[in-house]
Amino acid sequence: MSEELGQLGCAFIVSAVESLSPRVLEHLAKGHTRADVEEALRIADAAGIPLRPTFVAFTPWTTAEDYLELLDFVAAQGLVEHIDPIQYAIRLLVPPGSALLGTPDAAEWLGPLDEAAFSYRWEHADPRMDALQREVAALVERAAAQHRPTAQTFADVRTLAEQRLGREAAANAAEAPEAGASARRRPVPHLTEAWFC
Repeated sequence: MSEELGQLGCAFIVSAVESLSPRVLEHLAKGHTRADVEEALRIADAAGIPLRPTFVAFTPWTTAEDYLELLDFVAAQGLVEHIDPIQYAIRLLVPPGSALLGTPDAAEWLGPLDEAAFSYRWEHADPRMDALQREVAALVERAAAQHRPTAQTFADVRTLAEQRLGREAAANAAEAPEAGASARRRPVPHLTEAWFC
């Protein structure tokens, strides 16, 4: 089926991966694992169809390690050009009626309802994560306004995250695989509007 889609001219597939963290995926009841994402990438590659994952990069359960691992995964899998940089800044929205309101740990992170935003406020147990989300959002907004290349914006997000979360850029093991992974994928079509989720 996937090969037929490729032959018929399917330009790309957008898939709501949301996270690679088992804990986050469990909270969001996504029903998939990181291994499933890797398998989906393999199938899409075989069919010649670019997979364009989307993420909810910041949730109450996303750790600093999870965020850095997500960036490492994107680089190692050659997905930098597949992902609009806004995806690295998306913060979980919890609207009225959300199933997340009834989770056992909700009292630990849930704040008041912001009626204008139609979403409950929440705070991360690690203040660095909330601060990083704001900085990444501002960074990608500036980059979009300046029409900066996706790869440069990704590198800037990664550098910022490593600085704020305390990891040396030189320790980054995912830098080398990026070139090889990117080379085996065809150019990726993009939507005219990058601000979707």
